[in-house]
Amino acid sequence: MKYILLITALILTLHAQGKQPPASLVKTVVAKEGIANALQTYVGTLYYDKNSNLASESSGVVQKLYVKEGQKVKRGETLLKLKDLILQAKVAAKKESLSSLMSEETKQTKDLARAEALLTKKSIAQSSYDASFYTLESLKANIKSTQAELLSMEIELQNKIIKAPFNGVVVKRSVDIGEWVAVGQSVFTLVDPSSIEAEVNIPSRLIFTLKKNQKLNATIDKKLIEVKVRSIVPLADRSSRTFPLKLSLNAENLIEGMRIDVKIPTLKEQKVLLVPRDAVIKRFGSFVVFSVIEGKAIMNSVEVMECPL
Repeated sequence: MKYILLITALILTLHAQGKQPPASLVKTVVAKEGIANALQTYVGTLYYDKNSNLASESSGVVQKLYVKEGQKVKRGETLLKLKDLILQAKVAAKKESLSSLMSEETKQTKDLARAEALLTKKSIAQSSYDASFYTLESLKANIKSTQAELLSMEIELQNKIIKAPFNGVVVKRSVDIGEWVAVGQSVFTLVDPSSIEAEVNIPSRLIFTLKKNQKLNATIDKKLIEVKVRSIVPLADRSSRTFPLKLSLNAENLIEGMRIDVKIPTLKEQKVLLVPRDAVIKRFGSFVVFSVIEGKAIMNSVEVMECPL
């Protein structure tokens, strides 16, 4: 405060003596003419690239739930189990049936070997040997059929347990304990937070100004981040006639649905005067620069155009 009072007193003294305070030292540069490609801001939305509605491959009653909404899970972790007691009993019965058929196959194989030896000695008729041979073939076919049925049951038994297909977060649970679940019914929605991306709808005139992996500046919650062009979906929205621009980003603590403002170069190139950023100041609510004309500083209103570096 002491220094401010001294400076104020000095200025008042100079005015009283009819003198002007000394001019401030400034640095001048020569304005150059150049070409600028202006940036235009487009509003987009964040989304999870990995967003899966997990459906049941089997029908049954929900026996146990292992996770809650908002819970993180790892790939292969059990999420839900359907009741399977009846199916387990059927699997056990089918295994016993298969074991019986295989024992019969062993016996029939020995019988066929004996019949072949007797046939060689012409001790039995060809029809007796053929009967033994086809009985064994029939047994083998029954064994294969039973094995296939057993495999189908075991797969069905595995489908009674629903597991996470990737690391992620459970954002929705669609069933509860005791509820009947049909084949194909959605039971959980699982997302991978690390797969966050952005989608911005842009007009067709901008499609050919952007390239894959091109870097762009963007803002999320007033925080400046860098994004990359992943792809442009070649399918227009019929109502707005715009195309989805997919952007990849590397940032934390982002969730689906958040707004993103992306600065995209336009097609319109203009001749402009290029001056350093520090030369532009704000006065009376508008941007101005000072030009030196015949030794005097002249204030000029200017339009600031934001351009990519």
